[in-house]
Amino acid sequence: MKYVDWDEYITLLKKLLEEIRAHSFDGIVGIGRGGSIIAAYLGSKAGIPTFTPVFVRHVKEGDQVRLVTPESDVGSLKGRLLIVDDSLIHGTAMRFVLGLLPKNTSTKTLAMYCRKGSEFKPDFVGSYVDESEEEIVFPDDPP
Repeated sequence: MKYVDWDEYITLLKKLLEEIRAHSFDGIVGIGRGGSIIAAYLGSKAGIPTFTPVFVRHVKEGDQVRLVTPESDVGSLKGRLLIVDDSLIHGTAMRFVLGLLPKNTSTKTLAMYCRKGSEFKPDFVGSYVDESEEEIVFPDDPP
């Protein structure tokens, strides 16, 4: 388990902000809950005009787990989008959200933390965590 303190969190936010400022985005999508916090900050500081949160739940049905989301506006988004999540372990939620977007959008992906060896490779990564890490505890997570 990886524990993130506030200093590390702020340092990575600043690093990611500098990286995305070199690009022009019409909107930012935060995969909630944690990705929405990061996306709201980055979108505000980078001057990205539209922020859309999308909440993804993992629902277990027997031996299978499927992803669901309540109604969201992501299906009507247009242009160049940045899709943000706080941590990417397998990439399942990121792929799910990308699949909800209209085909005519241009997307880049961002994860504050990405597990080394993950099949999904985000365009922007704050930091990589060891393959053995299955959970990341952020400073705003309840004890």
